[in-house]
Amino acid sequence: METPLLRVSRPVSACQRCRSAKIKCDGLLPACTACTRSNRAEECASANDQFAKGKERSYVASLESRIERLEKQIAQRKSRPAPLTGATLGTPQPNPATTVNRSNSRTWQRKEAGDVDDLVSDFGFMSVNATARDFYGFTEEMSFAKLVLSTSLLQGLAQPTENTLPSRYEATQHVQLYLDQFHVLYPILSETALFGSLEAVYQQGGLFATAMDHWNIRMVFAIATASSSEDCGDSLRYEARDHVYWAFKHAEAVLKPGSVLGIQAILLLVIYTLLDPLQFNSWYPIGVASRAMVDLGLHQDPREGEILPDSHLRARRRIYSCVYTLDRAISMTKRRAFSFTDDSANVALSVDCDASSFSNDPGIIGSLRPPNSICPLYAYRRLQSKWYQVLFESDRQAQAQPWQYRSNDLYDMHEWAQTIQTPLLHNVQFLCQTESLYGKILIISPTGSVQGVCEYGKALIFQYAMEFSRIIQTQCRNAKSLALCTSLDLTRTLYVGEALIEVLQIGSEYVNNSIIPASPAIPKSSKSLPKVLDRSSENLFEIALTGLRCIDETLSTLSSKFELSHLHRGFKDKVNAIFPGQRARYIGSAEMSRNSKHMS
Repeated sequence: METPLLRVSRPVSACQRCRSAKIKCDGLLPACTACTRSNRAEECASANDQFAKGKERSYVASLESRIERLEKQIAQRKSRPAPLTGATLGTPQPNPATTVNRSNSRTWQRKEAGDVDDLVSDFGFMSVNATARDFYGFTEEMSFAKLVLSTSLLQGLAQPTENTLPSRYEATQHVQLYLDQFHVLYPILSETALFGSLEAVYQQGGLFATAMDHWNIRMVFAIATASSSEDCGDSLRYEARDHVYWAFKHAEAVLKPGSVLGIQAILLLVIYTLLDPLQFNSWYPIGVASRAMVDLGLHQDPREGEILPDSHLRARRRIYSCVYTLDRAISMTKRRAFSFTDDSANVALSVDCDASSFSNDPGIIGSLRPPNSICPLYAYRRLQSKWYQVLFESDRQAQAQPWQYRSNDLYDMHEWAQTIQTPLLHNVQFLCQTESLYGKILIISPTGSVQGVCEYGKALIFQYAMEFSRIIQTQCRNAKSLALCTSLDLTRTLYVGEALIEVLQIGSEYVNNSIIPASPAIPKSSKSLPKVLDRSSENLFEIALTGLRCIDETLSTLSSKFELSHLHRGFKDKVNAIFPGQRARYIGSAEMSRNSKHMS
């Protein structure tokens, strides 16, 4: 039995006058009753500093109350189960005294998990808070959401004049465009969750919509609107940024570490950054998403014996495939290191592409991908990741026989392109074709471990660059296919154009004299090398100029779409410097090509 608390029924200390007169003192403040009745209240010692103010009855009572609260907290702490240690790695045994209350209270579990996340976040951002004001001029406390947005934004967003949503019909069209163009490649959200958010935002003025619902719908609207924009100054571009502005109002409630929903929210932001490179940087948010994914363990399948519902397992793998695909695409295009290596991941994903997994009927909303699907580009990113880490990220010495490795990689990418083209939507096929051709050129080009390009390599670069320029030009002339283009396509086109210029500049027997070069010697165990086409009856130099004009037109279209005209000007300057004698003919043909495009 607990010891009862002491209850004080008399003052702890009497005033000096009552003590001298030996009369009872009630200890009231500012003067006791006896001094007040004798009109000597000012002389009462309790009215000055000589009286111990902390010893009156009210203060003692407050101390008793605090002791009660502390004893209750100690009793609660003692009733909690002991934490797991290194010696108790087996299945933890619940405390019988607390099993009934906690097993029936999911609210308590969510609160405890939230407290842990907040504690981890506080420790993670302690160093940021310690230096942010001094070096970056922040005047508010840094948070995870503010960190993500500050690293993603290159320029501040202008505040819209009003916060309005498009009509329900326009909203449905935006969602349909997002599903057709981006969800088919990056199934970040399940279609059920997407349409659920749409209903929540538009029903009863969004009364029951959560912050995640508003974020999802606003970012999907922004992606769909920005992808439809063909010029940086049109109204669609400003409308897309308005949607992003209102989505950011919910960032603090959505962008949180230790949350799968937070990763999905960041991935939607990553998709938009690829459509607005002048305003946003895509490198940092995909790095944050990758780190959050690794922290949650989504890069590892559940341990043997750990059973998860199929829906949870599919969602984990779908998110992992999206993070992996976007991280590889952005890192390789920007020629930077991956956020995590392939060796650190262990996720069993099927990379087979089934034709039944796609729908070519644009009138069916929400039927493009099955619920358990992953990114269709995941298999290709795995192929790219393997040779990219070897050629560009390793410290190996120069390879004596690089074609021994190139032959296998080129063959695998060719097989992937042939496999995936059949079931995909027509406009997505363009993307897969250009991805494959760009990857082949990247493999053949010189790297840190492979110096120079042989005649056979020059011929393949020329061959792939011509095919790439034709496909990307066709893609940019079609409005639906152009909507799928991102700033990464602009960077890839520029790289292919510069690779073609380099081949023409250093000279090639295949281009200059139509001589088919001999294939390099490779081991019998290696896969067959691609063949160089016999084009001896054609003027390959004129074909090269045609390819450069196609790339020039593509760069003009994409640079206007993404506000990166300086890249197009730099390419034109290189072409004019290398072919001064052909400058008039090249520029005139390019202008005619662009005029015919606009007329059509």
